[in-house]
Amino acid sequence: MKNIVLKIFILMYVSFTLNALDINDAIKRALDNNNNLKKQQYIYEEKETNVNLSESSFKPNVDFSYMYDKNHANTEKEKESSNASIFMTYNLFNGFKDKYNLENSKDILKNSKYILEASKLDLIYNTKSLYIQYLKSVRNIDTMLFAYKLLQQQYSDASNKFEQGLLAKNDLLQVNALKLQAKQNLSSAKANKRISWFKLNNLLGNKLKKNEQIKDIEKEEISLSTYKIDKLEFKNEIKAMKMIMQSLKKQQKSSLSSFYPKVDFKLAYSKFGNNILLNNNKNTIKDQKTSTINIKWNLYNGNKNQIQNIIFNKKIIQLKEDLINLKLTIHLEYETALEEFNVSTLNFKTAQLFLVQSFENYKIVNARFKEGISTTTDLVNANYLLTQAKQSINNAYYDKVLAKAKLDRIFEI
Repeated sequence: MKNIVLKIFILMYVSFTLNALDINDAIKRALDNNNNLKKQQYIYEEKETNVNLSESSFKPNVDFSYMYDKNHANTEKEKESSNASIFMTYNLFNGFKDKYNLENSKDILKNSKYILEASKLDLIYNTKSLYIQYLKSVRNIDTMLFAYKLLQQQYSDASNKFEQGLLAKNDLLQVNALKLQAKQNLSSAKANKRISWFKLNNLLGNKLKKNEQIKDIEKEEISLSTYKIDKLEFKNEIKAMKMIMQSLKKQQKSSLSSFYPKVDFKLAYSKFGNNILLNNNKNTIKDQKTSTINIKWNLYNGNKNQIQNIIFNKKIIQLKEDLINLKLTIHLEYETALEEFNVSTLNFKTAQLFLVQSFENYKIVNARFKEGISTTTDLVNANYLLTQAKQSINNAYYDKVLAKAKLDRIFEI
């Protein structure tokens, strides 16, 4: 019977673990449901529509008009008249303005795509960051609970010694005060876990279920050979800024179109009648067909175009400076993330040794305290070191994982 119960428990645990959320599932939920990313997707779709709008400038315009008039004034009979016209206008030449406007809208679309891709990468990194922050909060609860239980046991041992007259009251009060402080630390750790959960839930578009099991991150070997600095020149943020600069140059060329003449071709057909149905019973006015070529050329506009050209040149120069600054910022982010990774790797190795030694130290001090050799202060210090060691190893491990996530974001992996 016991074996059957044990098997059922194992099956339930395995099923529960299989259905738990891991970091890849969290990223997928974020990409599917995050509101800010959806907004950026809609912006991209808007830019796609703007390209179609720019292409419409290369197509003719067709207009239709109709007029009917019925006049009673100073006549024995009612006088009726009507006319309908259809016009087709086609721009033959517009100083290359439509050409550059179309190219500009395509550049803006490319820029929007780079921004969308960068937004996805930001979301992936932020999801990893909040996921790791949640895991750290869970491990911190374990550490604070461990410290609280140690102090509970220490207080129990100290109480026994106090009742036997082997311990001063101030030492007992000291242990009790530290136990109460450990209880407060445990409450704070639980509150931080709840806050971390809500932050992660918001990022996932409110798709994190209450009491849903969240898996720890599987340990993996991390190689820095993946992160080659020459790849930084091809980041989406750099491409987006270059595309903005290219777009500005197209706008500049478009603004110079007024130096050229504008040529329009127009076809018109008009039908006249003396009733509402355009019937012409008296055959007084014949239908009209006309074709017109209209040429318009601005000879002087108060140097407006020259001034506008200077403004565009200044904007382009500003963007060049922004591009240089962006590259410097990206390199700084790379160096910072690299240092954080190296430091966290070293800290993790140190923390492992720290934990082993702190645990051994606690066992020795605790045994000596029970024998009356070590003081309460010695035991409290040993407890503090052991708690710090457990917290250090958790923080160092997750800091290393977070540093890798930051490097992945910088290199768009």
